[in-house]
Amino acid sequence: MDLSIIVPAFNEEDYIASCCSSISMALNGKGLIYEVIIINNGSTDNTATVASSFSQVRVINISRTSVAQARNIGVEYAKGEVLAFIDADVVLEGDWGSRISILCKSKVAPFVTGFQYGIREDSSWIERCWFDNMKSTHINGGNLIASRDAFDKLCGFNPKLKTGEDVDFCNRAKIDPEIKYQPDSKLKSIHLGYPTDIRSFMNRECWHGEGDFMSLNAFLNSRIALMAIAYGLAHLILLGFLVSGKYIVFLVLIFLFLGLNLIISEMRFRGARKNLILQNSILNYVYFIARFISLFRAIKGRAKNY
Repeated sequence: MDLSIIVPAFNEEDYIASCCSSISMALNGKGLIYEVIIINNGSTDNTATVASSFSQVRVINISRTSVAQARNIGVEYAKGEVLAFIDADVVLEGDWGSRISILCKSKVAPFVTGFQYGIREDSSWIERCWFDNMKSTHINGGNLIASRDAFDKLCGFNPKLKTGEDVDFCNRAKIDPEIKYQPDSKLKSIHLGYPTDIRSFMNRECWHGEGDFMSLNAFLNSRIALMAIAYGLAHLILLGFLVSGKYIVFLVLIFLFLGLNLIISEMRFRGARKNLILQNSILNYVYFIARFISLFRAIKGRAKNY
């Protein structure tokens, strides 16, 4: 078989139909022998029922586990020589089908490819300001393609990681001299599940940040986690001056902190439109506070791997 598409899904009844339809449309007429495997990761909604309505889809029901382990389980069932990991809230766009067809037929050396997500046309201000301007140093796990020999050589995704498994997978692929790691901008996809308001944005980053606090090594190797701790400590210092009645010092430090946050935001989004600076600085602040909260969530949920 040429291609196996593996889709981990947890409570994705709102998006899974769009995902499956986009896969079918992308590969229609490309001459590939392929399969679509939905790993129903302990869903409590109608994800499995909706997915099963598509004739080319095979649904595998498993107990809730990490998304990394869910993808690895999908590979155990897969028969394709090329493995495409697509998230259930992602739809394929443009030349994705043509590019994957070339990859399947070229028989190149072990490879890892894919590309970061795009945003939908009717996107929220958070999607336009933050996610559309965020430059990723890795390939998003929901649009990641690997040859089977590359996947096997890397021993798959690290099942112990609650989040950040795609970053870890890509980092290991980058340093392996036998694997061709090359993002491809023509492998376009749209992420439908991005947060559209501050509350959902904060919840997302609280969850994503947990992986950085799963071990001391993970924490020390994460600049984001270190910065998040700095943000948290800054708030404790500010609170100390406020409680002690040193209001002038408190106000001065508040302005210094906000200015520093603005500079950090500008550095992270260098090249973005100038009219987005204020919005992104607000989101940057929420982002690091959420990542700081991740520390306590990681401690509380350390027994869980999802």
